[in-house]
Amino acid sequence: MAPSRCEGWQDRGGRGTGVRTDDIKGGGRGWPRDVRASPDAMARMTTWLWVALAGAVLQLVALGTDFYNVKGQGAKGAWLGVPHTSDLILLSALVAIVLVAFTAAGRNPVRGRNVGLAIGIVGLLAALQLGYRMIAPPFGASISGDQTIEIFGGCQWYCAPGDAVDAKLLTGIWIALAGCVLVASAGFLHAFSRRARETPASPPMATEQPGMTPWLGLAGIGAVAQFIFGYTLFTVYTTKATDGSDVNWSGWIPTAHLSSLVLAITVIVLLLIRAASRGRSPLSPSALGGVLAVLGVVAGARISYRLVEPPFGSDGTSIGIAGYLSVAGAVLVAIAGIVQAARSSHREERTPEAVPGST
Repeated sequence: MAPSRCEGWQDRGGRGTGVRTDDIKGGGRGWPRDVRASPDAMARMTTWLWVALAGAVLQLVALGTDFYNVKGQGAKGAWLGVPHTSDLILLSALVAIVLVAFTAAGRNPVRGRNVGLAIGIVGLLAALQLGYRMIAPPFGASISGDQTIEIFGGCQWYCAPGDAVDAKLLTGIWIALAGCVLVASAGFLHAFSRRARETPASPPMATEQPGMTPWLGLAGIGAVAQFIFGYTLFTVYTTKATDGSDVNWSGWIPTAHLSSLVLAITVIVLLLIRAASRGRSPLSPSALGGVLAVLGVVAGARISYRLVEPPFGSDGTSIGIAGYLSVAGAVLVAIAGIVQAARSSHREERTPEAVPGST
C-alpha cells in the first residue's frame, strides 16, 4: 500500500499536518522543511523592510563617527561618548538586520506583524534615547570615582536639559537619528501592512528537542544572577570621595558597554531556555548546551576582567561581594551548558540514527 501523503508530517504541536521535521539531506540536520529558503520566500518582504534595512545601515555607519564637539574636551565619538545610547542604536540595527534576513529566507521566528513591531519598537526606543541625548549631552560630570553620579543627579545618567553642558552636534548624530527614524517608521508600517498580517511564523526548530532539564534551569538562574548582582542596585565597586567618605557603585554606569553585553547575554540565555521548555528550540540538545557554555564563558571573562582592572583604577577601589556573585552566575551558566552538552552528546551517541526505509 502506497504511503499516505501526510505520512511523516506534523504540525508544531504534533497533531498530524503541518511541517516535516525529519532530516533533510543536504539541508542540515534539524531544520524543518517549511522554513528552508524557497522561491516564494521573498514574497514575505515588503518595501518597508528594505527601508528598515537601509536605516540599520545608517545606524551602523553613524556609530563610527563623532557625535559631539564639547568645548575644552574636543570631539566625542558615539561609542565612548554616549555608550548606553550607542549600545541601543547597535541593538536596533541588529534586530532589524536579523529579522529582515530571516524573513527574506522564509524563516521568520514570529509572525510578520510581530517582526515589524519588534523592529519598530526597538528603533523607536533608540530614536527617543538619542533625541534625549541631543538635548542633554552626557558631559555634565566625569566618572572619576571621587563623586557619586545619582539618578537624575548627573548627566551621565539622566538630568534636565538645562543642567547639561553645551555641546555642538556633529553630522554623525544626525545620521544616527535619521537611521533610527527610518527603522522605527518602516517597522511599524510593515507591521500594519497586509502582507505582514498574512505572513505566518516559520521558526527553525531542531529535530531533536532538548526539553526542560535541571541544567537548563541552573543556567537560567545563573544568567539572572550575573546581571542582577552586577548591574542593578548591588555594590560592585567602592571608591573614596574627596572628603574621605565611601562612594558605592554598581557596574551599570562605570562599565557601560559591559553592562549592555551582560544584559544581552542574559536575555539570549533566557529566550533559548524558554524555547527549549516549549519544545521549540532551534538547537539540538548538545548544541544548546554548547551555546550556553560559550555565552557563560564570554560573560564570566569580561566581568572578571573588570574586577581585576576596575574602571576607576585599582588604587583605592575595593570590590564588593556582588561583583564576585556576578562572576559566579556567569560561571554557573558555563558549567550548566557544558554538562548539558556532554550529557546530550553521550545520549545521542547511544541512540542509533534512524535508517531511511527501516521499520
